Amino acid sequence: MVTFNFDPKTSGIVLFANFDGEETKTINMLLDTGATYTTIPWHVAEALGYKPSESDNMATITTADGVLNVPLFVVNSIEVLGQKIENVTVMIHDLPETSRVDGLLGLSYLRNFDLTIKFKAGILEME
Repeated sequence: MVTFNFDPKTSGIVLFANFDGEETKTINMLLDTGATYTTIPWHVAEALGYKPSESDNMATITTADGVLNVPLFVVNSIEVLGQKIENVTVMIHDLPETSRVDGLLGLSYLRNFDLTIKFKAGILEME
């Protein structure tokens, strides 16, 4: 089991995630148990060697700008808090510029673990 301490007064739990591809990229991600897919920005997908504009696999999402079709890819691996999962489906979508994170750590990664979040104590446990 891995334990991560976070500020219980913060507006979200932010974690660093490492992605392997043609390059290794580390980005900050908001833990989002309501997101079906882990979401990474276009520039990260391209740096990893993927071509989002050529994807045949798409997901439909609803944003403030309306309904969008966005590409899905299977990335080589994602590692968070030392926990590496291979062949994870991610959605390619840029979050608004006002976001304080680069992406969302969603269920396509999180469902590989039992998570316990102790909000009052500021503790995240991944088992």
